[in-house]
Amino acid sequence: MSAQCALPRIRAEIEIPGGAPGWLGWLVAAAPDGALLGAVAGGVPVPGEGELYALAVLPGARRAGIGTALLAATSGRMRAYGATEQRLTLPADPDPALPFYEHSGFVALDGTTRRSRPL
Repeated sequence: MSAQCALPRIRAEIEIPGGAPGWLGWLVAAAPDGALLGAVAGGVPVPGEGELYALAVLPGARRAGIGTALLAATSGRMRAYGATEQRLTLPADPDPALPFYEHSGFVALDGTTRRSRPL
């Protein structure tokens, strides 16, 4: 599984007591046997604006709705925190995940690797 966050950063974020302002934490998807299938992290760092920090699904588990379910779950948490828009930054353009994000409604912002969609 690959994500845009390094493991030391993930470990540090998990260990933040109460989290940083607007940090909504990590959500994971697991198989019935407990094996990790995917994870998503996000927050609402600016009022009304959700930010997707990382979304990763194991290659063998892709195209089974796991990424969609993780995105929906974190989007719901962002809405509950007052977000009306969701943004993300791709590491490069084109990114292999771009078709997934476009299918999910994300559009480019001013020709950058930033993408946005309404929540």
